[in-house]
Amino acid sequence: MSGMKIICRVKGVQLRRLWPQSRQFTSSTRPYATQTEESVGVEDKRLRMRAWQLNGYDGVEGLTLEMARIPPILRPSDVLVKVHAASVNPIDTVLIGGYGRPVLNIMRALGQLEQGIVDPNQTELPITGGRDFVGEVVGVGQRVRGISVGQRVLGVVSPQGQGSHAEFVVTPASNVCSLPDNVNTEEAASLPYTALTGWSAVVVSGMIPPGKALGKRVLILGAAGGVGSFLCQLLSVWGAQVTGVCSNDAMDLVASLGVEPLDYTDPSTKPMLTADKGYDLIINAAGKDDLEYLSALKPWMGASYVTLSPPLLTNIDQRGLAAGLIKSAREIACQNLTSLSEGRVYKWAFFMPNTRALSHITHLLATHMIRGVVDGVFPFSQTPQAYKHVLNGHARGKTVITLT
Repeated sequence: MSGMKIICRVKGVQLRRLWPQSRQFTSSTRPYATQTEESVGVEDKRLRMRAWQLNGYDGVEGLTLEMARIPPILRPSDVLVKVHAASVNPIDTVLIGGYGRPVLNIMRALGQLEQGIVDPNQTELPITGGRDFVGEVVGVGQRVRGISVGQRVLGVVSPQGQGSHAEFVVTPASNVCSLPDNVNTEEAASLPYTALTGWSAVVVSGMIPPGKALGKRVLILGAAGGVGSFLCQLLSVWGAQVTGVCSNDAMDLVASLGVEPLDYTDPSTKPMLTADKGYDLIINAAGKDDLEYLSALKPWMGASYVTLSPPLLTNIDQRGLAAGLIKSAREIACQNLTSLSEGRVYKWAFFMPNTRALSHITHLLATHMIRGVVDGVFPFSQTPQAYKHVLNGHARGKTVITLT
């Protein structure tokens, strides 16, 4: 039988496992099947971990701490990481309520087809949240290069994958980057998912790559949040002139990130910005769109308003795949009929894995050109409280969970 040999260290024990490349996710082999610790043998306990999971889409109240199988490496390009810290992203708090389920299940099915698996009875449950992490590599797939067992890394998990709110996580090697020892664990764990989302907004949707940012004027709505606080720093490092809109009690924080802060509760802020008409890019990282800010963009200069709250997944959740796609296409087309008539473009942005971007971000962290803004740190045992903290809103950066 062809397969790949995986060498990993778990709880100080070196294990050699031969996982066949075509191993299927059946009800008996599913890597996240839940069992209580009392129901497994002594040998099997070494292959188990604690994980915060849901067996239904019940939100925070459905989170339970389970003994789950340490996920096996099923793809030769994957790595297994022992998690030291992870963050709670706003996307985590809505995914556990069923947000995006139809689309994510399609992505999961495509991932299984890639492995030659066709199992119509397979369910995504139980699910584990967590999109980013810092930890130690304890296992690598046969084709992994540049990442080795024992390395300290930061990394990200795509939304359709089992997450990092567990003692171990599996992700493609392209989603991790070696992390120097001089970088704080909690700060590093706060960044990967929000940083790659912000990078997508600026570079992909906003079309301002690192070498083209010098002198560009950028307005960040929601500048004190996870994505906003990262973008304030990134764009400043790249030489852009950045204005950050935030609440009054966050202005000192936003100013410390190297940008000009403006209080969104001040009635003069929006009229001043819309009268300016001098911004090359506006990024809405604050939630619901306020399209009055479109007028702050330069007219007829290819300037863009990019939102990180597109209605695509909500429309599909409510109407089904085909009708949801049609409704979403109609909405963005209608919005651009208005904005394009004034020479401005309205766009959406999403999280996108990006190896080069992750490496760039890690370099900026290691050289202290940017930092992770941490709003609160919770022990692993208090993960549900960390979710509730994020759900309360008005975050100042990110909420982090520690496992060490």
